[in-house]
Amino acid sequence: MSWLAALRGRFAGRVLFFVSATVFQAVLSVALLPLTTVVLTAADFGYFALMMSWAALASAFGDAGGSLALPANYSVASIPERRRMLSSFFVVSLVFSSSLAVLFLAAWPWLQQIMSVPDEASRATLILTALLIPLKTATMLATNVFAVAGRGNAAAAQIAMQAVGSFAGTLISLFGLHWGLSSLFVGAVVGQACSVVVAMTALGAEPWYLPSRRWMSVLRSHSLTSIAAGLTGGLRSIGENSIVAANLNLSAVGYLSHARLYYGTLLAGTNAVAVNVWSISLAEARDARRHFPLTKRVWMPIHVLITLFGVAFSCFGEEFVAILTHDRLTPAAQLVPWFALLLLLHVSGRAQNATVYANGGARSLTNASSLISICCLAALPFAVGKVGGVGWNGGLAGVVIVLLAEAILFRAYIYLKSISFQRLDGFDDSRVVWGSAAIILSWLFNAYMVPALITRIGLCVAVCATIVIVERERIIDLRRVLQNRSPAKTQNI
Repeated sequence: MSWLAALRGRFAGRVLFFVSATVFQAVLSVALLPLTTVVLTAADFGYFALMMSWAALASAFGDAGGSLALPANYSVASIPERRRMLSSFFVVSLVFSSSLAVLFLAAWPWLQQIMSVPDEASRATLILTALLIPLKTATMLATNVFAVAGRGNAAAAQIAMQAVGSFAGTLISLFGLHWGLSSLFVGAVVGQACSVVVAMTALGAEPWYLPSRRWMSVLRSHSLTSIAAGLTGGLRSIGENSIVAANLNLSAVGYLSHARLYYGTLLAGTNAVAVNVWSISLAEARDARRHFPLTKRVWMPIHVLITLFGVAFSCFGEEFVAILTHDRLTPAAQLVPWFALLLLLHVSGRAQNATVYANGGARSLTNASSLISICCLAALPFAVGKVGGVGWNGGLAGVVIVLLAEAILFRAYIYLKSISFQRLDGFDDSRVVWGSAAIILSWLFNAYMVPALITRIGLCVAVCATIVIVERERIIDLRRVLQNRSPAKTQNI
């Protein structure tokens, strides 16, 4: 079997389509930057990121628990009951999310004060942000319906059409209608509207039915858990952006948001790998031998690739971002390698993570993650600025330090929790340790030595050559596996 055929077997069907749609969305997001930064500034992107945090928070629990109730009920319900269920979920979601949108508009003067947002903020951006809340909620609920129904192609179509709508809406508003900052919000609304249209087309007549009291009661039993989960994740993003805006300025929020764009793109790629590997990692965690051969075989090359990205961005990131954004967001380049390091920490310990989940420790990980996140958010104001004269006043560097501390603490908890179930053989994070060291050293070298371009090129070539030499046997082994395994087996890697 050829390498390409083996790859198709591994990422077969809807998984490949879903990954392709995610990559397409990331490419269009990056392609927008050279165009939008001709007109918009870092402060504009910072304001947009701040407002999107509020839209994301409200939409996270705007479905009132529908996304939590779907997995346990959709597949076992009869067709009439399924239609009643979806009708009830969408009606409640629309009413609840619309109420949250109205509440957001009413509370904005108070929110504006605590976030130090300029008074000249356009009313149009507020209305567009409020409109995003029910649209995002409907999109998320529909995506969850497609997930539990095994309709990955429909979810991929949502992602692709949202990307196209956002791209076209932003450019038409910015250059055709000359709406300035509001163009980013128009693009976001148009993108979400396109996603909703795709969802309505794919769902067909399924949600169009009379709501049922029974399913509304099911929603009620899940609503508190949904709101708590939404607050935990959403408040972190809002708190981070608000603290940066209050202590620094909106431009700093723009730099942070741009650095997160690269992190999000890499994260989407690693999530695609995780989807394919997760089931086999759980099976290996239940194996008495506990060697995790396939899990390590797949994830270690991913660690190497993330390391190479971090080193390359340390060497050439400023030039790349300056060209991409017309020098509007260049300071973000200094943050990107540290986000690569953060991603390395997040994807490390896959064997230990699977051990915890396989032994029923998922709830403990969720609780620990929430507790660590809340504690780090409480420490963030002291790291970014000062509170009552106490603090480090580290600016964006303080944000990075807190994020890394949070990842390290959670990683340590996973390790301790895993060894409480079983002693793991071997050390599966060696590439993460060496990769982290390579990123940190390359960043320090480029930041403080300011080497010439030829020196940076030589450094990158040397690092790449060293990695190829050291990992050559593993690369050959992975290629052999892709060539020799049958499609059914390859899909399990």
